[in-house]
Amino acid sequence: MKKSLVAVVLALSATACAQEQGMKSEWQLGYGRTFYEPNTGMAALYIIRDESNPDTSLIDITMGRESVGTLTGPGWMRIDLPPSYYDLRAYGTEGNRELVVTLNAGESRFFVAQSSSPPGNAQLYEVLQPEGRRLVRKAPRVYSNPNLP
Repeated sequence: MKKSLVAVVLALSATACAQEQGMKSEWQLGYGRTFYEPNTGMAALYIIRDESNPDTSLIDITMGRESVGTLTGPGWMRIDLPPSYYDLRAYGTEGNRELVVTLNAGESRFFVAQSSSPPGNAQLYEVLQPEGRRLVRKAPRVYSNPNLP
């Protein structure tokens, strides 16, 4: 009797664990199964240019005085950085916009680069993790400066 009771409890426990693993929250779905976490002690900064914007003018991204890279169409770049604050700028053909961000170890942050008004300007704005990961998954990776801090 005790052996069958133990067997029933173990079977129910295994079933409950299997069902729990199958249920995923919105948060888990946004992270996906193949998205890489930041390197140990670093933060991951993603800069994305979305394909839904038909404007394909050049957008240069800088951090401080260093060039991060250039986005000419849909794509994304990832930069692994030590925790600190950073001065990011998106340059269009006519002007730029500044964005100062603070990065903490272990976090991933997502920023979208887009053309802004007046024409020829560019800007960066932050999006939430699920949206950022969705945008990264649907666009190709582009070159970014490997010599950043």
